[in-house]
Amino acid sequence: MPDTIPEDLQQFVNNELASGHYRSTRDLLVESLRLLQRDRTEAVEGIRAGLQNFETGRFQPLDEAFADLRQELGATE
Repeated sequence: MPDTIPEDLQQFVNNELASGHYRSTRDLLVESLRLLQRDRTEAVEGIRAGLQNFETGRFQPLDEAFADLRQELGATE
């Protein structure tokens, strides 16, 4: 595993450490990886739910969805 932080991210790491939110670069990295893992898990679960909805016929045609959004937002065509 690489043990250096790319230069373009080093200032962010330094700021986070200086803020006191993290005790070490390792703690920041662990938290970052947990957030990445959570985001990916949520994305996969959302895709699976969407596919299941589609397979069971629970979907709205795109033109109807856009019409509903325009109505909700009070937008005109």
